[in-house]
Amino acid sequence: MTGIRAVPDEITLILRDLSNHDWNIRQCAVQRIGRIGSPDDLAMLFQRLKREKWYIREAASAGIRVLANPALVPVLQSIMKEGDDILRYAAACALGNIRSAEAEAILETAAHDPDSRVRKNAEVSLKRIRSPWH
Repeated sequence: MTGIRAVPDEITLILRDLSNHDWNIRQCAVQRIGRIGSPDDLAMLFQRLKREKWYIREAASAGIRVLANPALVPVLQSIMKEGDDILRYAAACALGNIRSAEAEAILETAAHDPDSRVRKNAEVSLKRIRSPWH
C-alpha cells in the first residue's frame, strides 16, 4: 500500500487543523495523517507531536492507527521506543495492520509495555498478524 507524500508544510497544516474548533477540520486532519506514506513525513509528525498537548496527540493517534504501509515500520518502531503511551498505542495498531515479520517482532516486545492499553493492543495486533484469515 502506498500513501501520499506530504509537502514539508503539510505537517504544520495538519497540526494546526488538529487544534481547530471545527470538528470537520479536525477530522480531515486525522484522515490526512492516515494517508501519510512517507517515512520522513511520519518521522517529522512524530517529532512535532512530542511538543503538543495530550489531546492533540490523542487526535493524531486516530490517523496513525490506520496506517498500513510497510515502509513506515522503522518510524513506527521509533514511536514504540520513544513515544508516550498515546502514540505507542497507535503505533501498535498500525503495526498490526502491516502484518510483517518485522512488525510482529516489534509487537512481541510491545506485549510487555508498561502501559496496559499498549500491551492489550499489541496482543490484539499479534493475533491479527498470526491469524490465517488475514
